[in-house]
Amino acid sequence: MKKRIVILLLIVLTLLLPHAASANAPAPDPWELSVYLQNVPDGTTVTALFLQEDGTFRQGETYTSGGAKNWKIGVWFKEDEKQFCLELTAADGTVTSTEPVAIEPYGDYTYDSAENTLVSGKPKGTGETGLGGIVSFCLDCGSMLLFYVFAGLLMPVAVTFLVEWLTALCFRIRPVRHVFAINAITNPVMNLLLLIASSLISASRAAYWIILAVLEIAVVFIEYAYYRKKYPETGRAKLLVFAITANVLSLLIGGLLQYLIV
Repeated sequence: MKKRIVILLLIVLTLLLPHAASANAPAPDPWELSVYLQNVPDGTTVTALFLQEDGTFRQGETYTSGGAKNWKIGVWFKEDEKQFCLELTAADGTVTSTEPVAIEPYGDYTYDSAENTLVSGKPKGTGETGLGGIVSFCLDCGSMLLFYVFAGLLMPVAVTFLVEWLTALCFRIRPVRHVFAINAITNPVMNLLLLIASSLISASRAAYWIILAVLEIAVVFIEYAYYRKKYPETGRAKLLVFAITANVLSLLIGGLLQYLIV
C-alpha cells in the first residue's frame, strides 16, 4: 500500500512541476528587480552584475534581445548586495557597461540604450500618463492580480491538499475531509500573512525565515487542536506526529518546487 502511495506521489509531482508553486513557502519577491530595457538593438546580450563587498562583481542573469527594442527582464540579488549595473554586448562584440545604481527591494529600473543610462523607476508610459498607459496599467494589474491569486493562494492550497491527503493515507487518518477543511483555512491565511510580512521586512532573509518558522509552528498546533476534536478515537501522539509530518512535507516539497522552477 505504501509503495503505491509513493509511486502516486511521484507521478502527481511530476505532472505538477510545469505548474509548480510553493506549498507553504512563496518566493521572497523583495529580492527580485524589474528592469525595463528601452531602444536595445536586436541581438544585444544583457547581463546583470552585482557589486560585492570586496569590490568585485557577481554575474547574474543574462538575456539576449530577440527583436523587440523595448522589453522587460527580471533579476535576483542577494541580501548583502547593495548595487548593480548592466553589461551589454552588442551583436558586433562591442561591450558597454552602465554605472552601478543602488538596489531597492521590489525596485523598478529603466535602461535606455540611446543614452546608456540605468535609472530607478519605470519608463514613461508604463501606467503613468495617457489613455494607452492607463489601459496598459489596468491590464497589467489585472494579470498580476490573477497570477497572485492563482500562484499565491490557489496553487499552494492545491499542492498542500495533495501532500497532506497522501500523508493522511499513510497515517490511516479517516475521513480525510477534515484534513481538507482545516487546510482550506490555515494555508491561505498563512500565505497571506507571509506575503504581508515579506513586504514589511523588506530584504531581510533572516526575518523572513523566522516569521515562516513561527507561522508553521502555529499552523501545526492549530491543526493538531482541530484534529483532536474531529478524530477523538485517534491517539493524541499520532495526531501530533501527523500534523508535524504533513506540514514539514508540504514545506519541503513546496520549497523544492520553488527551487527547481522559480
